[in-house]
Amino acid sequence: MKDNEIWKILKDELSLAKRIVALKFSKKEPEGIKKYEERAFPGLCTQIKEILEREETFYTIKDQCFCTGGVVAAGVAESMTREEKKEMIKLHMDMEGSYKDIETAMSYYDEVEKEIPYPAKKNAAIQLGLFPEISSPDILLIFCTPKKADILSRTYVYTTGNLIKGFGGNGGCTFNIQYPYVTGKPAFSYSDVAWRKYTGISDEEITLSFPYEALKAIISNLPIVAEKYRNYGNLSK
Repeated sequence: MKDNEIWKILKDELSLAKRIVALKFSKKEPEGIKKYEERAFPGLCTQIKEILEREETFYTIKDQCFCTGGVVAAGVAESMTREEKKEMIKLHMDMEGSYKDIETAMSYYDEVEKEIPYPAKKNAAIQLGLFPEISSPDILLIFCTPKKADILSRTYVYTTGNLIKGFGGNGGCTFNIQYPYVTGKPAFSYSDVAWRKYTGISDEEITLSFPYEALKAIISNLPIVAEKYRNYGNLSK
């Protein structure tokens, strides 16, 4: 199925309020595509909001992101050493009060690393744009209500027999980019305060992240599941 056909099914069945943001990772900086020239604060989440607002396509490298969460999640930057991580956490604690103390923070990050490994693949750049303007991306970010996420989740279960994991905590890029990229499985999350603020999602929305290939494998069943969902409890349908 072609990308524009996938988008049409998603649009028709889910009536999404926001466009889908596509992320495509590459070993080299892509040619013929605008490079992001500024340094985004805090990082990839801000660039995602710019994609939604401006409807443009560009690529970014690690130098364009103040926060390294997104570029580490995509394999574009190396993960920090433990001491570097401590310094980063201290900075965030000063700004946000994210943890009661550094020991609690490090315990949290140790738990996250056990659950969500760093990417083994190394990349040079992340191309960002609206789907389907970016063809065959790695990750699709779907900002939607829990109900619409439920329909897609049920489609995934209907087709594959597998569950979708959800995450809560600190570090939206880890949940919404790193996990689906490393595992090849979708995930949902209410994310964290930085992701919610800087991507600009509404109070009613969550992020559903789908590896492109995983979505492609189930999309033909979405109209069937969506119809059953709309008529749930009505045995005559």
